[in-house]
Amino acid sequence: MKQHCLYIAFVFSFFLQSAHAQLLKPGFDKEEYIETLKINHKVHIALDKWSESKTVADPSSFRFEYRSPVVAFDNIWDLWIHKDKSIALISVQGSIQTEASFLANLYAAMIPAKGELQLDDDFLFKYKLAEHPDAAVQVGWFVAMAYLSKTIEAKIDSCYQAGIKDFILTGHSQGGGITYMLNAYLENLKLDNKLPQDIRFKTYCSAGPKPGNLFFAYDYEKMTDGGWAFNVVNTADWVPDVPFSVQTVDDFTAVNPFRHAKSMIKKQKFPKNIALKRAYNQLSKPSQRAQKNYEKYLGRMVSQAVRKQIPNFRSPEYVKSNYYVRTGTTKVLYADEAYFKLYSNDPNNPNIWQHHLPLQYLYLAEKLQSEN
Repeated sequence: MKQHCLYIAFVFSFFLQSAHAQLLKPGFDKEEYIETLKINHKVHIALDKWSESKTVADPSSFRFEYRSPVVAFDNIWDLWIHKDKSIALISVQGSIQTEASFLANLYAAMIPAKGELQLDDDFLFKYKLAEHPDAAVQVGWFVAMAYLSKTIEAKIDSCYQAGIKDFILTGHSQGGGITYMLNAYLENLKLDNKLPQDIRFKTYCSAGPKPGNLFFAYDYEKMTDGGWAFNVVNTADWVPDVPFSVQTVDDFTAVNPFRHAKSMIKKQKFPKNIALKRAYNQLSKPSQRAQKNYEKYLGRMVSQAVRKQIPNFRSPEYVKSNYYVRTGTTKVLYADEAYFKLYSNDPNNPNIWQHHLPLQYLYLAEKLQSEN
């Protein structure tokens, strides 16, 4: 009898654990993404203005719980809790119509994806977003993520204490760029045993820009492999194609044909070596000059404005690269003829956000075939 009771207790415990493990499932979920879009629409609106916003329907499965204080580049995030399941959703605000908000986009130099950054006199942020020593990310969105992480980590802890172990991370536009880094930061906290191992993160970046270089992308894609992170992109939207990207001969993996090109050219006989050297310089130097200019203007010069926004911020050493790449699993929202009948694709259209807002993404997302 005792053994029978122990068996029942074991089975009951197993099913409880299995039920929890199935709260968030891998793979793109159309309805899940649509719910994040509705919430990402809300995070851009003042709480007292929610009732006035009618362009996008309210989320149906989640209830609003918390809005963070404003930090860094006018950044905030919202916490929502599922009405029927132990799932929390963290929504990171994207760009808003303030100079500070767009400053995060302009601050587009790269910094290492692992290290420490002095953000304020009393705020030394130690971080790891990737294992690869050459991984690098956009500094503006990283700074925003670092400031937001204080309250996010605190709320994750309180949710966990309340029994919530499944978290959806999401953000639209700039919020998507920040969410890439937030996901990487939190997953690496798990790897370093600084977060409970039974926490599960699932990420929907929406209209997200390119967050970092190829080595960051490789680490991120390995970390989220199996259907745990997506970047959803409208093919008519220009934002996922920024920041500007420049590839130089220094951006390749360690073993490549360009590393020893100069020494190989020197070994050639005259005048062949002169001709090859001239050709090589004409091909390689323009991109190297462009990278230096991007670092100068989008790094050192913009950092002067950043220090006005964040007075005690100390500019980091920048990575000598601007090789931004598309990162993670991309879910394509294909803008077709029916879409363009509603939303003009005329290049002379002065509304540059025509294809970028949650409303347009919602229209295309609703046309997707459900995969689950």
